[in-house]
Amino acid sequence: MGAILKQEPVKLICGLFWNPEVNPETIYRVIEAEWGPMDARSPVFDFDFTAYYQDEMGAVIQKQYVSFEKLVDIQAITDYKIRSNALEDQHFTRDGKRAANIDPGYIADAKLVMATTKNLPHRVYIGKNIYSDLQMMYKKPTFFPISWTFADVKQPALIEFFNHVRETYIRQIKTLRQNEV
Repeated sequence: MGAILKQEPVKLICGLFWNPEVNPETIYRVIEAEWGPMDARSPVFDFDFTAYYQDEMGAVIQKQYVSFEKLVDIQAITDYKIRSNALEDQHFTRDGKRAANIDPGYIADAKLVMATTKNLPHRVYIGKNIYSDLQMMYKKPTFFPISWTFADVKQPALIEFFNHVRETYIRQIKTLRQNEV
């Protein structure tokens, strides 16, 4: 019989999309007011990997990933997704169309997971009508994509960013463990 172990906290990340109507600094203010200071931002890039968001957000979309200083309880990821949807509605939706999209997820020692409302065969239900979507796995010395990894996440610059965020997370976890002794 396997022992039930305490789950360590995880590193909250968000994928941020926005169209030209939105200044990304506004998104930063909104999410930092909600979840605390960010500690890393990926480079901003044009999001032209899919037309999925065009009807709602337009043809010109930019994207960026960010991470937050504070580690969070993995079980709260459903609440972060529900809250991100509310923040989108409250701050970035006009006439039923979003001008910005806030997608939370997390980095743990061996994986990058995004939270989603969309049920697909490879996504696992985690409660409150939210699913987890494993996007990448970590095998020393780097994260590597899997067959369903989002096209933007596979970019070398983003993999490098996520490796950096993971390094920060590992340092934070080591400090947390030392403080618990």
